[in-house]
Amino acid sequence: MTHVRLFRRFAFVLALAAAPLAATACKPYAVVQQSGPPSALKGMTGMTVGFDWSQVTVLDKSSEAEYLATKNDEEKADFAKIKQETDAAILEGMRDRGVNAVPVAADAKPDLVVAYVHVTTGIYTPVYSVPSKVQARFSWQKDGTVTDIIDTKTSVGASLTTPSDHQRMEMAGRNLGKVAAKYVSDSQGK
Repeated sequence: MTHVRLFRRFAFVLALAAAPLAATACKPYAVVQQSGPPSALKGMTGMTVGFDWSQVTVLDKSSEAEYLATKNDEEKADFAKIKQETDAAILEGMRDRGVNAVPVAADAKPDLVVAYVHVTTGIYTPVYSVPSKVQARFSWQKDGTVTDIIDTKTSVGASLTTPSDHQRMEMAGRNLGKVAAKYVSDSQGK
């Protein structure tokens, strides 16, 4: 009986010691810059979003241009469609978590800029598969000044149930959108 009590006490102490580490390890983003207190995001329920693919690396290529240089016209059009679908999925992911995110008008400044850092669209075959991966930086702005920045990444496995790169990239985009909405919520103390 004393061994059981000793084990329970040890487990309790271990759980108490691990709790702060678990709280920080569970964050799906890395804070690069944070405003406040109070947070510049306080009270925001809606925002305009712009997307920046200009600095993205694709697969093992140092730029999108280098990646596309090896593709035919059909593959280039397919990648352009994947980019649009991923952007739309980020907005949907944010909306899923209660942030009314809409694309920024062409002549306006966005409240949030999503800058893609790295993309691997992935591939599925019965013999060989590569997951879809997206790494992005989310930068919130207020009055032309960047207030908050987070880095995040996600990966969606290629399998029999997720064979299409379009499907996986949409899932990855939605995951990133949910992470951005979580940061907004965390910044507001919700």
